[in-house]
Amino acid sequence: VTDKIEGADKIAAQLNIGDGRLWVAGGTGPGEERIILEVFGKLRTDEQFADLRLAVVPRKPERFDEVATLIERCGFDFARYSAVKDTDKIVEGKPDVILGDTMGDLRRFYSLANIVFVGRSLVPMGGSDMMEPTALGKCTIFGPHTFNFKQTVDALLKANGATEVTNGDELLTAMRMCLTVKDLAQSIANAGQGVIKQNQGATQRTVDAITKLL
Repeated sequence: VTDKIEGADKIAAQLNIGDGRLWVAGGTGPGEERIILEVFGKLRTDEQFADLRLAVVPRKPERFDEVATLIERCGFDFARYSAVKDTDKIVEGKPDVILGDTMGDLRRFYSLANIVFVGRSLVPMGGSDMMEPTALGKCTIFGPHTFNFKQTVDALLKANGATEVTNGDELLTAMRMCLTVKDLAQSIANAGQGVIKQNQGATQRTVDAITKLL
């Protein structure tokens, strides 16, 4: 069960996120959003994924407009979170794609997700922080380029606490599996959360030991 993240309920209400399933692609980089949108488009052609929605949260704010144009070009009905944030407005209907084009809300989006893809990892950019979604108990997927987070990734993969994919086709397969195989997403999420808790415990013990020596 996810710890409640303050402000997440408001995002859910404003974007009509509730009864369907949400895939959040967070901290994405150039060249990645197109792959994610293609995978999402393929999933949505299947009746059993008709309730699936996608939230894309690019890592850098200067790319928000570029990604908005890309989503539009791909033909998806979409909403920009910036259009309703800090207002009392609610988006009309349930747009297929949500662009998280605000700063400081990624963790809130992660907390609302059923499945998370951690960006800057399908392209050679070293990855974004996968500890956030795994600590929240989310089924987490990332690409092969995660050299900035090597230790965390190794520990997660060893414990089956996350899924690594190398391209769009593998991402599509992993998404299908996690959305359809009973209890699979939950078992990956639980294992991932366990790894993070263990590592946090080990870090705390190290800090305590050093403090005693001082």
